[in-house]
Amino acid sequence: MNLYDLDPARQQERVLQNLFRYLRRYVGPYHPFLRRLYREKGIDLNSLRAHADLLSLPLTQKDHLRANPALFVMQPHAPGNPPLPDGYDTEHLAAGAIAKYVFQAALNYPRDHSQHVRHPTFRQKIERRGKFEWLPVHYHASTGSTGEPTPVTFTLFDVRRPVNEMAALVIQEKRPNPNFVPYDWSDRWMSLMPAAPHVAFYSVILGKLAAGAPSFETCGGSVIPTDRQVELFVRGGFAGAIAIPSYMTHWLRRAQQLQKEGRVGPLKNLRRLLLGAEPISEALREYIRNLAHRAGADPALKVIQTYGMTELKWVFYECSEGAGIHLNPKYYYWELLHPETRQPVGPGEPGVLVFSHIGWRGTVLIRYWTGDLIKGGMRWDRCEHCGYTFPRIYPPICRADKDFTKLKGTRVDLSLLVTTVQDTPGVRRFQVSLESETDEFSRDIVAVHVLGEPGVGRENLELTIRQRMKSAVEVAPDRVIFEEDEVEFEKRLFAKNGVKADYIVERRQHAL
Repeated sequence: MNLYDLDPARQQERVLQNLFRYLRRYVGPYHPFLRRLYREKGIDLNSLRAHADLLSLPLTQKDHLRANPALFVMQPHAPGNPPLPDGYDTEHLAAGAIAKYVFQAALNYPRDHSQHVRHPTFRQKIERRGKFEWLPVHYHASTGSTGEPTPVTFTLFDVRRPVNEMAALVIQEKRPNPNFVPYDWSDRWMSLMPAAPHVAFYSVILGKLAAGAPSFETCGGSVIPTDRQVELFVRGGFAGAIAIPSYMTHWLRRAQQLQKEGRVGPLKNLRRLLLGAEPISEALREYIRNLAHRAGADPALKVIQTYGMTELKWVFYECSEGAGIHLNPKYYYWELLHPETRQPVGPGEPGVLVFSHIGWRGTVLIRYWTGDLIKGGMRWDRCEHCGYTFPRIYPPICRADKDFTKLKGTRVDLSLLVTTVQDTPGVRRFQVSLESETDEFSRDIVAVHVLGEPGVGRENLELTIRQRMKSAVEVAPDRVIFEEDEVEFEKRLFAKNGVKADYIVERRQHAL
């Protein structure tokens, strides 16, 4: 049976039942935080049967995880485990698990190569098999935009099972159309993601080691300068790049400039761009595509949008442009809930994404409230592009609780404000500063700092920005300030964490 080729209703029901079994066999006995929480709320995991039963489980919030990330790491009770706080307890490993470790130790399967130079006792061999499954060996953390980076952990089991399978799910269309650019396992990828312990950087490394696909990690422009990255890309015959959209635009512009100076040739092998960590509108997608084409990219270039976060422990992507981001249905159960009522929304309706891990070890989250508002909704169906069954989410995506603010008495969608300025023809770079007058009770001031495209008329560009903002968010800027120094402006744009462009800067003392 191929789970990814099942009828949508059958797949969703099967995944739900897999989640219930996982809760009963692993989360209930071995999860310190959720075991206690479910017991306090009188939840009987053995009674879970239908989707309505899933809704009785409490949502997990980021504040819960941030308060003590260690309590979300699966921890079977065993001698030598670190002590848990009072009131938290977990069960001993089931007899079947111990028997499995005995069998693996006796046959040395999967092979433990350390035995070539070490001579453990049989008991130590059994313990090592248990540690393969339960001992955290790898960590991701958020970029710390909130000031409090939150870690999640992976065991070797996670890397060998969920990560291994999902990395190999590079989707090939069942019925390729003439516009489809087939993925070749030998294609070389260049990751432009900055080196940091976050999912955007490490998922590429884990993915290539699991799936056997070549990639080169630049570790970001602060390690290998942008110009040198472009030179390596052309000389190395790379076919794809993985980047944040704001940095990708800068990278492609530098490629064009280096070509004008005769330092590099065209990006003739460039066939795919995987972009994530920032929203991508269709206008921005086309803008990046045009930049790439002007730099000599393949005419059939595809610009693919991705979605990931630290807590997910992985990154997902579209099978084809505009096909919706394909979420994994085997190692996660997905929900879309109304941001206020927190009840399920209908297919295609906007809602906040909630997920539950299935089959993982290390850090495990159940009904985790991501806070990401999926404005285009979610559909759990058979994709009309690749022909396989996946839950798919559709942009735009923004933060349900942080991407809105009051400006001059009007509730403003900040993600829409960013898209509106970003997609204005003639805007090369921008940053919106929300300020206030000296009096704490005075009005809000909206200043738009703009770096225009070469040769663009400033007067017309300012008028266009004012009109578009007024039409889209009902608030016009008080000032439009044109920047002169591109290098200094980009330093300010990426000053916060060096990873994502800071398009909105909040400088009001009494912001709502």
